[in-house]
Amino acid sequence: MMETEVAGLSLDQVLLVPSESNVLPNAVSLATNLSADVQEALPVIGAPAMTDLGMAQAFAENGALAVLPAGGTQLQDVQTMVADDEATLVGVEVLNEVDAFETAVMLHAAGAKLIDFVLDDNLDQAIESLRLLAQQVPPLTIMAGPVADAETARRLFETGIDLVKVAPLPGQPVYTVTTTMAVAEVASEFDAGVVLGAGIRYSGDIVKALAAGAVAVMVDTDIIGDTPADDLFQIAGGLRSGMGYTGSATIDDLRLNAQFVQITAAGLAESHPHDVELTKSAPNYAKQ
Repeated sequence: MMETEVAGLSLDQVLLVPSESNVLPNAVSLATNLSADVQEALPVIGAPAMTDLGMAQAFAENGALAVLPAGGTQLQDVQTMVADDEATLVGVEVLNEVDAFETAVMLHAAGAKLIDFVLDDNLDQAIESLRLLAQQVPPLTIMAGPVADAETARRLFETGIDLVKVAPLPGQPVYTVTTTMAVAEVASEFDAGVVLGAGIRYSGDIVKALAAGAVAVMVDTDIIGDTPADDLFQIAGGLRSGMGYTGSATIDDLRLNAQFVQITAAGLAESHPHDVELTKSAPNYAKQ
């Protein structure tokens, strides 16, 4: 039998179909589990490229987690974050280097709750480090990426890690919706999760990503500005509205209820405000 290749779709190429709903936005729960040990009140993760100590603290105060970049004052920042409360959510970036295992162990001992392990061309070395971390450093929550295909995700999940981050590789695009769906299907076999780490520009994109199977998304300066607490508040409101439109009281409900429809470039333009002059952009919405 001939196999039909499924077309790759990205966030801008789909819409969620509204459905009958008895769910009010203020009744929606945005809680998500990154692992058995790490829960967020808001399903977003701050990208290391934009995160400093102040940003990480703002995310933690709003029930989310941000990833402190590798090097610099990373260790001291983790220690500062957990000084008053050992349960404070904070993640750290770990590069795929020969001492990655030792670095991750040190940061976990300092109080980091999540390791964002950055993959490179040396996948075999990364897999060995991830396997050691998953086996020897519980209850550390481990995320690895970028990953752009389900086969690589499977190899990573087989090490025992908790999360795979879907994002484009150098010179290789990623179809954010279909790749998230494919990796989420593999993740379900391992009781693990997927984080969409690219393409998030609006709160509506987050709703689509969660509907496609992500447990959270990674956000950067495309949607987070100089006042992260305000931006996270706006994101939460957008998520509640989007989930309410689909009749979803929880993120699990959203995955079950969601129906995608493919749209054209013209349809995308019609989906945004048009034929009006925006005098000032909202905190979570930039002018098209």
